[in-house]
Amino acid sequence: MLLMNTSVLFADKTPSDLFLISDIHDNSFFAIASRNQDDKVYLEKIKIRYLIETVQKSSLTFIRNHAAYRGIEAAAHLSWKYSFAGKRVQTTHDFIEKIASQSIQTGTPYLVKSSEGKTYPLGDVLYNELKRLEQSLGSKQ
Repeated sequence: MLLMNTSVLFADKTPSDLFLISDIHDNSFFAIASRNQDDKVYLEKIKIRYLIETVQKSSLTFIRNHAAYRGIEAAAHLSWKYSFAGKRVQTTHDFIEKIASQSIQTGTPYLVKSSEGKTYPLGDVLYNELKRLEQSLGSKQ
């Protein structure tokens, strides 16, 4: 964990083409989602796991409560929070809004820091990833 300067907390407008990984096929859950599109409940769980793995494989810096983390650490935290969510999280949107957008303890938004040093809300970037996943799955139907 690295401590961050508080000026990093001001997030820029998130571009719609900002993704955590370059190739959607690098995620092992993409193939699982492709094969299980008819089971909507299971597909939602796979989409959530897809997002967590995308965070894990990302080379971007993740900021939680003013501290910086690598993707593998951020993914472990999100996975841990998800494991305790129970019925509060039924959909991928629930996951992004209730688990992956902000700290439950402090209410501070989770951020992603790009290689250029700009920060963006993690929730926005995850919605970009989800949209890209759903578009790719739609092209498989």
